[in-house]
Amino acid sequence: MKRSVCLLLLLCGGYLAKAADIDKGVVRPRQAVAPTELQRGETHNYSVTFKKGHRYIFSVMQNGIDVVVRLQDADGNILAEKDSPNGIRGFEKLSYTAKSAGTYRYQVLALDDSTNTRAGKYDGYLAEQDEQLQLKLNRENRKTVQTLDIDHFWEAFDNLKNCRTLSDSVMSFQTMYIDRATEGLEDFIAARGFSASEYVQVVRTFPRFYQSVRANTLEARKAGPLIEEVFRNFRKLYPAFRPVKVNFAIGALRTAGTVSDRYVLIGTEMTTSTDKTDLSEIKSPALATILANKGEIVQSLKNIVAHESVHTQQVTELAEDAERCQLLYAIMMEGFCDFIGEKIAGGQINQAVHQYGDQHEKELWVQLSSNMCNGRFDDWMYNFMRVKDKPADLGYYMGYKIAESYYLRAEDKKKAIADLITMNDPKQFLEKSGYAAKFR
Repeated sequence: MKRSVCLLLLLCGGYLAKAADIDKGVVRPRQAVAPTELQRGETHNYSVTFKKGHRYIFSVMQNGIDVVVRLQDADGNILAEKDSPNGIRGFEKLSYTAKSAGTYRYQVLALDDSTNTRAGKYDGYLAEQDEQLQLKLNRENRKTVQTLDIDHFWEAFDNLKNCRTLSDSVMSFQTMYIDRATEGLEDFIAARGFSASEYVQVVRTFPRFYQSVRANTLEARKAGPLIEEVFRNFRKLYPAFRPVKVNFAIGALRTAGTVSDRYVLIGTEMTTSTDKTDLSEIKSPALATILANKGEIVQSLKNIVAHESVHTQQVTELAEDAERCQLLYAIMMEGFCDFIGEKIAGGQINQAVHQYGDQHEKELWVQLSSNMCNGRFDDWMYNFMRVKDKPADLGYYMGYKIAESYYLRAEDKKKAIADLITMNDPKQFLEKSGYAAKFR
């Protein structure tokens, strides 16, 4: 539920008038809240003790129920509250820097509303940052390009040799990586749901890959001038470009890049992998192809940042009278980023897909044209862990070709770039591009 609506109804007493308050005891920094059942209308209370000047981050993962996370002081005054528009799944993360030492109370409130589910679960974790770490993170958060999270990841990775149990390993990634996250990594975790336990699992499953790609990931620390070049080139193509920040972090081998409201977020372990990286543990041929990049790391970084930067500029709402063609819209949003990103960076993230696409373009179009208004993406998008007999993400290729067709037909190339970025009617845009006419 959106925060503004939630606050209004809370103030009016619409949601929580019948709520049952349940004391769940004390939660301490670096302590996890185990998966807990929660009924609609219930409020779970946790007592905490804060140190003055320290920053505390209470992360609650919603699993089947929509909750609000609230912080109160000892007198019951509300100090902070968080309710993201993510429905019944995903993180609610509440951050607070204590102005004074003392006892506080966290509340996990299940919205008492007919749109909420009757019951679900949540789990949580309380992180603590001292003043020295806060200063370090504040300096990093002010930068246009953040790379500190890469160093923190490898510190947690190296500390695994000191861990005797699975729990120790999980806490290594939790306290040394996730708890020390920059704002960019916080957004990355929220967007992709990374957890300390997943990091332990992935480095245990792919140890040779992570050891092999380590030196490459450190190259991202030199990326500042590269990003400046990407942004300069973008502004030349599209004067309305709005600058964003870029965060390089280490993911769990399932996301090369994405965006949040304020960041381009890069999975550096995937972006800096090359054909010289040890890929012997990678069983998915499509994923192995993605990771076996034959270009230079510098170019790969420019390509992914350019692609994701286009996403930060795109119009994300369809025109009111636009036909809802989910698949067509998705491949345009991604393929247009490939096309524009290539013009910005001189390369693009899906070059390996183009060889296959160029050889099978007509049959791909025939397949797409009969299914482009459904919501099934499995054959076209985000499928590198499932596809076996052809390259993954062929939808990116099709979107690229539609963008290329539109661009080549346009007399004003700069306006064509703006049109691609502001596209809000996929069926209409497809017609304007002239791409379908090639196969009639």
